[in-house]
Amino acid sequence: MAPPTSSTIGRLLLPIALLLAVALIDFAAMPGEFWGGDPIAWREETRSILISGELNVPADFASHYGDPGQFYVKHPTTGLYYSKFGLANSLMSLPPMWVQKVLDIRTGSAAATTQTINVRGYRPSLLLFNLWNIVLSVVLAALLYVMTGWYTRRPLTRIVCVLTGLYCTALAYYQRAQSSEIYQAIFFTACFICLMSFLRDRAARWLVLTWLFVGLLVFTRLIYGLMMPLVIGLAIYAIVRDAPRSLARLAPALLLPPIVILALLGWLNFVKFGSPWASGYHIWKPETHLPVARWQDGVWGLLFAARFSIFLYFPLLIFAVIAYPRFARAHRLDTIVILAIFIVFLVVIGMIPTWAGEWTYGPRYVLFILPVLSLPFITFVDELVIDRVNTWPGRAWGAVAVVCLAYSLYFQIQVNRLPFWSYYRERIALEVAWNDASAAYFRDHHVGVVADDLLRHRDDVDSLPFMAEMKKRVPPQFFEDYRNGLIEMLRVGNWYWSLPPGQRG
Repeated sequence: MAPPTSSTIGRLLLPIALLLAVALIDFAAMPGEFWGGDPIAWREETRSILISGELNVPADFASHYGDPGQFYVKHPTTGLYYSKFGLANSLMSLPPMWVQKVLDIRTGSAAATTQTINVRGYRPSLLLFNLWNIVLSVVLAALLYVMTGWYTRRPLTRIVCVLTGLYCTALAYYQRAQSSEIYQAIFFTACFICLMSFLRDRAARWLVLTWLFVGLLVFTRLIYGLMMPLVIGLAIYAIVRDAPRSLARLAPALLLPPIVILALLGWLNFVKFGSPWASGYHIWKPETHLPVARWQDGVWGLLFAARFSIFLYFPLLIFAVIAYPRFARAHRLDTIVILAIFIVFLVVIGMIPTWAGEWTYGPRYVLFILPVLSLPFITFVDELVIDRVNTWPGRAWGAVAVVCLAYSLYFQIQVNRLPFWSYYRERIALEVAWNDASAAYFRDHHVGVVADDLLRHRDDVDSLPFMAEMKKRVPPQFFEDYRNGLIEMLRVGNWYWSLPPGQRG
């Protein structure tokens, strides 16, 4: 094998430097707490896999964590408890917990580790989960770098698009939170890369890989079942348009994998919930998980609501929209695929009463597709800024983009300086002392604005916009406890390296 040439090494230096930069930034910005809620439930399933090779979670823990069906479902025949969440979530928590067991992180002895890992609800190593999230962020950065190479030959443009996508958007939050959004973005981006590779050369191997990532998505969240008819429809459209004779040859790779995915899903549902048709979401408030609401409300909220707008929380889309006509002329098939998938998910998620995905940051239910949806941002950077940098329109567009993205970056920093759910802890003021002015403050502002206000008033929290009204409406002791809670949140923050050495799990 010939040694690598200097040109090859030169081409590799930039992406290697990019991935190293992502790893170092995320290492410096590791969070000082776990993201609570759903991940606690699937980590207990991970613990069961490690302890006994089973999926059920002991009743003494599952029956006391949340309402019946909120996190765990009791099997109607065996009486065993199972996590209602997709199995891929538990499997994605397996690496850091397995490493913790093997390396004896917490206790310093193998026997003690076995004892600790058997303690239900015991918090795993925060450091290992933080490091695992760094690995996931680097993988996503690599996928984005590969994908952007389809649309520009400028390495600088690719690096700008990757870094702004990771750190000037809500993805900055979910690179730190130990939730599922980061690997949903990975699975979908990989799925898109494989699907587009298949649509371009119609090699069966790309179609099989596409189904692999669709399967991972389905076993993360059931709504990704929408990808199966979309992939089949888009593949048939491209095959019939360009090479209709290859349809028969590709039919097995097109149709057999989704059948396997559905069969595995049905079998797993039967094992966990007693029926192949039971999803795990059929016990606790099932009506909130079905597409039964007005799609207009959810779509409007995801597009334009201050707290959930994809444009505010992923501002690359603002400039991508400007460049979409140019992008579509150059990449027609890509545009059809991107918009078909986005519109279907936008409408269906908009029809679900819980489209906002509360106790969250930004539009997390559609975050998975936003890096792909914003691909025309590449065209904006190349054709409207770099190619016209010597003209005033090019400089003007560049200046506007820099200001908007810098402002969004500032918001991401402010939000990530605070505990993950600080917005909701602060919003208790509204829940106990409702008034129109306070409701408008929490409803009509980007969460970054709320976080920024709190941080700027850290030495005088009584000056926050809603505090005076709240003080009038609640008992003095409640107000004092609430005020002290805000001060404590500000004191603790959310940086791993700010924790005392003895508290770094």
